[in-house]
Parts: sequence; structure tokens; C-alpha cells
Amino acid sequence: SPRGQIKKTAFEAVTYGKKVADQLGTSCVAVVLGTNAANAGELGKYGASKVLQVADAALNDFDSQTYTAVLADVAKQQGAKVVVLCHTSTGKAIAGRLSVRLGAGLVSGVNSLPETGTFSVRKSVFSGKAIVDYSIKSDVKIVSLMGNAVRPDASGSPVSIENISVSVPAGRIRVKSVK
Repeated sequence: SPRGQIKKTAFEAVTYGKKVADQLGTSCVAVVLGTNAANAGELGKYGASKVLQVADAALNDFDSQTYTAVLADVAKQQGAKVVVLCHTSTGKAIAGRLSVRLGAGLVSGVNSLPETGTFSVRKSVFSGKAIVDYSIKSDVKIVSLMGNAVRPDASGSPVSIENISVSVPAGRIRVKSVK
């Protein structure tokens, strides 16, 4: 978030990620980009076993190309097999690019946990008039979680934030803040 506060959609995504990690027998790791992450440790309450921060001021303003490159590098470093994004304008802008960089299968707008064994996820189509099950068969999987699909579950405790170093490419977009 530009104001440095983690949004509800992020808490939902981490709760979902924790449930998926439990199904797969692994851990949930959250990633925060930029230097504005005052309450990022709170993600531990929602299931993240650790929070990684790429603390580079170049990431304080959104650029889908830069964010994609950084997230791809972090996912590769961590050996991520499942990446959960929020189905927001930011998540939608990143999802396709990230899928290509990681050679991953992607389903956007997911509203259910994957079926155990098949990684089959469910999403609404045709303005919510139908429901479709998608099975992701690639080694690396990306899902973007529809807002309000999972209730944030604050049953854990805050975790410390670990700084991680990755190459941050120069962005092509220039942002000028007008106040």
C-alpha cells in the first residue's frame, strides 16, 4: 500500500496461503515490496511463518514490470511452488507476467481452496451465474484470490520482517506525486 498499511485483501491472501501450505505440508511466506511496510509483521497473525521485505525505494510506487521481476526472483530464490496474489488491480497486472516468468499455471479470481491431490480450484464465471473448476498441473502454480473469498483468520502471532536482497530493475514508468 502506498501509505504503508497492509490492506484486508493481503490478510485474506495470507490466510488462504496458510491453508494451502497446510494442505501441501509446507510453510506460508509473505513478501512485502518497498520501504513503506510499517505493519508487515502483522501478516504472521494471519498465517505467514515469515515475512520477506525487498526494501528498495524504487518499489514504493507501483510498476507492474518491476514488481513482476522482483517477485519472480524472490519466488525462485525461495523455491515457491504456489504463489497467491490478491485479485486486485495490482494482482491482475502482475499475474500474467509472473506466470510467464515462472512458467507457471495461473487461475485468476479463485474463490475456494484447492482440492487435495489435484490442485483443482473453483471460480465464478458469467457474472457469478456459473462455477467452474480449474486444475493446475504445472510445477509452479499461481492463483489470484477473489476479495472476500476467505475470512482473514488472525489466530497466530506477529513475526519479524527479514530483508531479502534481489535485483530491482529500473522501472519504465515515472510517477510524480502531486499533493
